[in-house]
Amino acid sequence: MGIELEFADLDAMTSAGIVRDLFGGELEAASQHKIHVRGTDVGDFLVELDLQLLHEGDPTNPLRILAGDLGAALIPMEIACPPIRYDEAYAIDDLREALRQAGAQGTLTSPFYALGAQLNPELPSHDSDYLLAVLRSFVLLREWLREEIQVDTSRRLTFFASGFPSDWCDMILHPAYGPDMEGLTDGYLEHNPTRNRELDMLPFLAYLDEGRILTALPGQKIRKRPTYHYRLPNALIDSPDWSLALEWDRWLAVERLAERPDLISHYAALWRENHARLIPSDWTPLSRELRRQL
Repeated sequence: MGIELEFADLDAMTSAGIVRDLFGGELEAASQHKIHVRGTDVGDFLVELDLQLLHEGDPTNPLRILAGDLGAALIPMEIACPPIRYDEAYAIDDLREALRQAGAQGTLTSPFYALGAQLNPELPSHDSDYLLAVLRSFVLLREWLREEIQVDTSRRLTFFASGFPSDWCDMILHPAYGPDMEGLTDGYLEHNPTRNRELDMLPFLAYLDEGRILTALPGQKIRKRPTYHYRLPNALIDSPDWSLALEWDRWLAVERLAERPDLISHYAALWRENHARLIPSDWTPLSRELRRQL
C-alpha cells in the first residue's frame, strides 16, 4: 500500500532529511517546498507543500517563492510514501514517530489545519462484484468509522473527505444492483464527480481506463494506481497514542465485511429501509453493531 502523511510546523528540507536518515537515499530539490528522496531502501518519497500551484512554472520566480513562504503557515506539508508491502509498513510508523519527535504537528493543533493520513491499499481483485462488495461494506461501516476516528471539524468543513451521497448509497445497496465494471464506473462518475470522497475510487478507475476518467473529469488531479484512496483518517502525528497501524486495523474491518455477503445483505436491507423513512434515524448504532460481528 501507499501512505500519504500530512502535518504542519516542519519545512520540506527538514522533513526530507528525516526520511533520508531513516531509509537512506539522496535528496533532489525541485524547489524549496518540493523535495524528492530517491533511491531509498523502500523506493522514492516525495516531500512537498500540498498545493499544486506552488510547484508549477519557474521555481526561482520571486512571487512563487513568496507564495510558498506565506503558504507554509497554513498549507500542510505532505510526505507521499512509495508503495510498500503491508507487512513492512511499520517502517512508516517509525517515520511518523521521527516526525513527531522533530516537532511535526497534527490536525488538532489548530482550527486552521485540515490534515489527513491517507491509505492507498492495493485491491486484491479487479472484479466488479468484489469492488461492489467493498463499496457496500464501506457505506455500512462508515458511521462506525467516523465515530471511531472523530473526523476533525476543520476537515469536515473543508470537504476533503466528503461522504458519499445517499442516493448513490441507496442504489448500490439495492439487492438487484450488480453491474459490470463499466456500469459500476458509470454510476460512480454520475454521483461522485470529485476526488473529495472519504473513499475516493477515481485513482483505481483511472488505472483501469485513464482516458475515460480524465475526459469525464477534466482539470482534476487524478493519479492512476491500482489502489483504494482512503481519505477518512485524521493525521494526529503529534499524538504518541496514534499510529498508522490503528487506521490500518480500522480499514481492515471493511475488507473483512466484504467477505461476508450474509451480513452485507441483511444490513443493506436495514439501511435502505431506514433511508426510505421521511426522517431517517441515526445509522451509527447499527453500524457499530455490524462492526462487532466481524
